[in-house]
Amino acid sequence: MRRPLLLRTRLAVITALVATCVIAGMSTATWLVTEHNLRAQVDEALLPKPAPNETVTQPARPVDLALYCEERPLEVPGQTDKVVVVQGVQLIGPDGKGCAPPWVDPVVTIAADRTVTEPTLRDGVSVAGDPVRVLVRPVGEGAVMLTSRSLRDVQETLSELRTLLIGLSVLGLLVAGGAGLLLTRRTLSPLERLTGAAEHIARTEDLDTPIDVAGRDEVGRLGRAFATMTGALSESRRRQRELVTDAAHELRTPLTSLRTNVDLLAMSENSGRPIPADRRATVISSLQAQTLEFTELIGELVTLARDERELAHVEVDMATVIDQAVHRATSRTHGHRIEVDTAEWTLQGDATSLERAVLNLLDNAIKFSPPNTLITVHSQPGWITVTDQGPGVPEEHRTAVWGRFWRSTEARALPGSGLGLAIVADTIAAHGGKVHFTDPPTTPGATVRIDLPHTAPRS
Repeated sequence: MRRPLLLRTRLAVITALVATCVIAGMSTATWLVTEHNLRAQVDEALLPKPAPNETVTQPARPVDLALYCEERPLEVPGQTDKVVVVQGVQLIGPDGKGCAPPWVDPVVTIAADRTVTEPTLRDGVSVAGDPVRVLVRPVGEGAVMLTSRSLRDVQETLSELRTLLIGLSVLGLLVAGGAGLLLTRRTLSPLERLTGAAEHIARTEDLDTPIDVAGRDEVGRLGRAFATMTGALSESRRRQRELVTDAAHELRTPLTSLRTNVDLLAMSENSGRPIPADRRATVISSLQAQTLEFTELIGELVTLARDERELAHVEVDMATVIDQAVHRATSRTHGHRIEVDTAEWTLQGDATSLERAVLNLLDNAIKFSPPNTLITVHSQPGWITVTDQGPGVPEEHRTAVWGRFWRSTEARALPGSGLGLAIVADTIAAHGGKVHFTDPPTTPGATVRIDLPHTAPRS
């Protein structure tokens, strides 16, 4: 099976073919124009040139040439109407016989039509095979006078020009082919480096391989796009590894507690020594709580692992989303009051994930606010705020709280996985928004603001 030509070779061949066509066309045009100009000069030399304000008239029959007809008659057997001369003048009489002066070498093969009424240019060939250009002029009484000029110099000039053009064409083709090969190699070298990097990444799965492609042309744009793509894939892989590592670390503690309680029940059954009823109820309650914690943790991990492309993109009524989140959060309060002040507005997004984000903020506010305190939710087109009466978030922690599994020292004694605010940050970012604190870090309580791109408030 034949190996396909490399792109570099194909481009070089195409460049050479294009150069060949261009050079051949220019050479042919040069040769044709030169031939036309040279023949035009010969024709101009043959044609009579009138003086200013004077017209060309039919020449009278040259009497002196007629005298030569008796001394040097010129007859061409079988061609009484085809008689020409070279570098001279010749007469052809009404009877078809020609005569010429002694210094003229007559030649044959031109149709000397004696019926011409005006000077006419004809091509001919001498007896020696040389091309000639002949001017045929009527001179009266059915006779014509032929004036000829050799085209040998023209043919020699054209032959030399043809040789020169062929040489220049070959040289131009070689130069164009070499230049095309060098230009193609230089143009495609960034693409070859990009191909090498892609093959290295495919072979080693090293997404951090540098992509060394510069320039502002299409190849440079392709290199930058490829570098951006590999960077995004590398970041995605890093986040996946962090998620798996953090999940394994966070699952270890509840899993150990769960196994301890299960082992305790198993030992009680195997040993035949039942656990006291109150102790057994405590163990079972702990198992239920740990199972619920596992369920919530797995659900949060699944939420974090979701691809942004899996989110729905439909029109979402944010007032309804907030009301549903508040309704669900109310059942989890410890005497907290939740006040809502929301306007009607919509956006394009996923209602379920947005409701989960608002609910996580409310759960976080409930967790850190003293019982029987007020939690307020305000919403206007493009933004939502949740304000609680808790201890607030110090300045140094206001970035870290949005990370996965992050919990402050005070929060480690409270239930939760540390994924709630991370889910909020990921969900809002997936919808093209941002979430941040707006309250002063030194005052009690915290105010979290969500900014989202919205469509338009309902009228």
